[in-house]
Amino acid sequence: MKAQTDWFKSWFNTPYYHILYQHRDDTEAQFFIRNLIGKLKPHEEAEMLDLACGRGRHAIYLNQLGYRVTGLDLSEKNISYACQYKNKHLRFETGDMRLPYGENRFHYIFNLFTSFGYFEKEDNLRACRMIKRALKPGGLLVLDFMNVNKVKLGLVEEEVHLINHLEFRIERFIRNEKVIKRIRFEDKGQLYEFKEKVQLLELEDFRELFSATGLQIEYIFGDFELNRFDAGKSERLILFVSRE
Repeated sequence: MKAQTDWFKSWFNTPYYHILYQHRDDTEAQFFIRNLIGKLKPHEEAEMLDLACGRGRHAIYLNQLGYRVTGLDLSEKNISYACQYKNKHLRFETGDMRLPYGENRFHYIFNLFTSFGYFEKEDNLRACRMIKRALKPGGLLVLDFMNVNKVKLGLVEEEVHLINHLEFRIERFIRNEKVIKRIRFEDKGQLYEFKEKVQLLELEDFRELFSATGLQIEYIFGDFELNRFDAGKSERLILFVSRE
């Protein structure tokens, strides 16, 4: 793994990340989870993994619905925050999705809110092998990713957000098959700059990736209501992926 490409290791561990994204909609997240559960109909004893769980909003809600859930995230600060909600059937651990995490362990693995494609392409295979290994036979991965085609058409190149007396200046551009967001701001006289880099993975890229790692796409949806995917119009690319 190339440390210089791991932008997320520093950015996700700063308080500024959560200041910038404090507007994230928990109501929308819970709406999505309810739709997923209605479609999947998991049994009561299902073991679930929220992979790249952040501060745990999806994992916490899944647990509130009665399921056994583990949240895994690379950011120690995210996990430290999420652990205040842990209980007998809800746990959180620090970990890297590219590294093995159990074998035949989970009925469902959720990777939500475009939490894939942060690293280099060779690591995508590592992550998918980890997912396959961690899934029980017949288990299912639910992967929620941006619709790359919609992102390309509607890319907002520059914007400014004033949040908590901080002025976040944001630039977006596409380079080397990645959408890159440059975030600049000043706090207490010090200038900061961070970048987010996400691979522009289309449906066919995921098909090839999963085929190479023994996973199979079963269903494809285009939004949190689980409507049909339309490459030109859908807001999201949501995949139900089974272990072969």
